[in-house]
Amino acid sequence: MAEQEAKAKEKGGGKTKLIIIILVVVIVLMAGGGAAAFFLMKPKAAPTAAELAAEAAAEKAKNMRFISMEPFVTNLQSTDGTVHYLQVKIDLKTYDPSVEGKVKLMTPELRNNILRILAAQSIDKVDSVEGRDHLREDILHSVNKVLEGAPAVAAAGGEHGGGGGTAAHGHDGAPIDGVFFTAFVVQ
Repeated sequence: MAEQEAKAKEKGGGKTKLIIIILVVVIVLMAGGGAAAFFLMKPKAAPTAAELAAEAAAEKAKNMRFISMEPFVTNLQSTDGTVHYLQVKIDLKTYDPSVEGKVKLMTPELRNNILRILAAQSIDKVDSVEGRDHLREDILHSVNKVLEGAPAVAAAGGEHGGGGGTAAHGHDGAPIDGVFFTAFVVQ
């Protein structure tokens, strides 16, 4: 009979060890779950100025588009008596979808102003990089002046998200952010 009591104690001791092991595992799992919940549910820090700027730049880049204009051909002023010609292809960079409609509406005035600027150039000015950069700035200023006075036009191609929001103008709030020469030939 003593043998049976000893075996019963051993079996009871085995059950106690099993219960302790199960309790330890449950406590470890609960602690791990609590730690995971603490770290995963912790509120995110407010975005930094750099992160906000990067997000704004990415949003702005989604709306970026280039508007190609027909080529311009004009005579250049010459001091040596020879006739020189200038052929230029210009693309306008904007972030505002409604500007495309304004450019189409105001194309005759834009072309006139650009041709006047180009025709006033001498071959010496357009041969240098600095001269071309100055020419781009003059054209940019003229185009923005015309477009800022243009009547509002609905955005062309509604799939680009142009309706109803605030306009995403380029630098200094101007409708055109850049003027680019995609072809520049002097003869």
